[in-house]
Amino acid sequence: MIKIDSDRAVKKAEDDQYDFVGIASSLAPSILETVKGEGLVIGLEGQWGSGKTSLLNFLQKELEKDGNNNIHIISSTPWLNGDAANLVGSVLSPISKVLIDVEKEKMSSEDDELQMMKDKVKKIGFLLNDYTQKTARNLAPFASFAGTVLPGFDGVSKVLETGANALETLKTNETPAKLKEDISKKITELDVGFVIILDDLDRLEPEQAVEVVRLVRSVADFPNVAYLMCYDRDVLAQALKTGLKVKDGDLYLQKIVQLTFTIPLPEPFDLRTQFCKEAEEIYEEIAGKKLKGELLSDLKSAVDREGVGLTTPREVKLTLNSIRFIYPSIIDDVYFPDLCRIYLIKTTNFKLYKWLEQYLAIRSILVTGDGNLDGEARKKMGLRLKKLLPSDNIESTKSIWSLGRFVPGIESNAKPKKRVFSHVSSDEVQRSIALKRLGSPLHYRFYFALTGPKTVMSDEDFDNILKMAREDIVELKATLITQSQSFRQSGKTWFEHILDRLDDHVIAQLDENTAKGFIVAIGNMMDVAMSSDKGPRVFEFSIGETAVSVVKSLFMRLNELNRDIFQEVSKSFVKDGEAINWLVGYFLRDQLCDHGKIGNQAVSEKQWVFSDKFLYVLSEILSDRLNEPDVQNSFADMPKLSNLLYIWKKISGDEVVNAWVADYSKNDEGFLTILNHLRHWSMSDKIYYPLSKKNIEDFYVLDDALKRLDNLVGGEFDDTVKDLKEAMEQARN
Repeated sequence: MIKIDSDRAVKKAEDDQYDFVGIASSLAPSILETVKGEGLVIGLEGQWGSGKTSLLNFLQKELEKDGNNNIHIISSTPWLNGDAANLVGSVLSPISKVLIDVEKEKMSSEDDELQMMKDKVKKIGFLLNDYTQKTARNLAPFASFAGTVLPGFDGVSKVLETGANALETLKTNETPAKLKEDISKKITELDVGFVIILDDLDRLEPEQAVEVVRLVRSVADFPNVAYLMCYDRDVLAQALKTGLKVKDGDLYLQKIVQLTFTIPLPEPFDLRTQFCKEAEEIYEEIAGKKLKGELLSDLKSAVDREGVGLTTPREVKLTLNSIRFIYPSIIDDVYFPDLCRIYLIKTTNFKLYKWLEQYLAIRSILVTGDGNLDGEARKKMGLRLKKLLPSDNIESTKSIWSLGRFVPGIESNAKPKKRVFSHVSSDEVQRSIALKRLGSPLHYRFYFALTGPKTVMSDEDFDNILKMAREDIVELKATLITQSQSFRQSGKTWFEHILDRLDDHVIAQLDENTAKGFIVAIGNMMDVAMSSDKGPRVFEFSIGETAVSVVKSLFMRLNELNRDIFQEVSKSFVKDGEAINWLVGYFLRDQLCDHGKIGNQAVSEKQWVFSDKFLYVLSEILSDRLNEPDVQNSFADMPKLSNLLYIWKKISGDEVVNAWVADYSKNDEGFLTILNHLRHWSMSDKIYYPLSKKNIEDFYVLDDALKRLDNLVGGEFDDTVKDLKEAMEQARN
């Protein structure tokens, strides 16, 4: 069960975290002393959430403990009472009752004095009501005082409970000054004093605030009466300004309040210390273990930085309540110190919180390749960030440099567009993903929306992919094929996202069976994936090239774990892999390039997946497969046949390949199919697919091919022929 702090005012000394008990014990004697004078209004001031009501609770206990029988403590919360008459009644009713009770105690119960007592009691109620009516505005007379029914005095009870009409009949023509004099005389005569506590005045509507302040003003200088008004000064002043239609509500308030005591700010680090302590308790309660090591260190660092902005105990409670409420539902998707950090920012700097939400969302799309952001948009983001964090002091929490210590891609730079989305190393990205940090492009959204980004696969789904690789290769192949045909908003497939997730960090954690499962499944489905590919990737690797990079890393991991299994899987990979187009045209081509067998991109032996000798063995296996009739019959349906033809030439020789091309080109449709496969792509104002003479010469006698193409103009395949001729013209240009 989630235990949310209700944010109620503290009443027990053992729950006091900010020494309100000590403050109350120091204030109480001074307040009681003021009761002996001509009346005083004391303002207990503090912003919302600073603990005013908690302090009042302890203060009332001290006043009751240290006072005497003649001083009475009356506590009221006017904003709960509703209309203006009730506001007045909540204060004057208890005063009336005290005066009546004291009057009763001072008189004898003999029959000959009974009528005198009734008259005096009636007069007390009458004086207070009539005085209030003549000093306050727009108030209906209050007739029924709480607890004023006196057993045995039915006549008095009836008068006090009859209502407004009854008291109206008792009115005199005495002036407010004369009434005030009579009331003051009565209080002095009975030798009683009052401390009237009015809490939460800053929650009143403007009209209510005006009436309560007028009430206080009207009885503020009664002898032996001290008012203790509790409020947020700025809020109450604004209410008075609105209700009274004056220029300066604060100045008006100063006319009412004779002295003020402001709730002291918590001592340095008190709020942060309390936050950190309770955050540790939340973690232990929900995670079932203590927070320690790097987690604890990162939490303290986050609280030290972001906790500087905490100003009141309420802000601590609100922030902790948010964390306590949401953490159970995302415990497996976030890094607890970062969760505390972002919710501290939400409480203390909400505009920065919203900026971070937008920034991390855009950055996730950029990192995953699902979108781009132009320079002008970057500039706007950078300008807004500087406005939110204007300090140039690197130690300040209001500096961009400080924020960049935990939010990736942020730099303190004079140029706005360079403050955001700067380069982050792959190691840093991988670490943030592994720990599910705020900066992880796969997890950032859990911190704001409790769900992952739509552009990424959930950890649960990805874990299921890993399980299939380990336990069911057939199911994995089918799943990868489905994902290769399912497109995201960016135009990329979910299969490409899986390849992106299989980075060096993830692969380094795989066991032998899981690494083997991915190698086999990818080797069986890549031709289907390439067939689903929508077109060239102008500024990035193709899906075939990306898959090669991942499989190379998987082979290296398998070699680390078990050399014998590595060699066994390698041979099976090229002998039985169903994606023959990709195996030859992409994977084998990449290995030959790495070894310097083709091209000029050779790498050091330390980067080789296979030794020279073993690569030769694998090449021979593929060469034998390519000579099989069943395999050759599938060539025409391959998505990237030209890649296969070039590498086939390399491992089997020109004569074998040219013979197959000549045989396949005996019919016109086959001839045109090969020419279409020999086209490449280029980009100018758009993407073109030119056909160069050089590519034709690699497989045909050029003049014979051109003449044959001319002879096909106007025939059955005229549209295809025209398209090819246009492609040749594009190559010349």
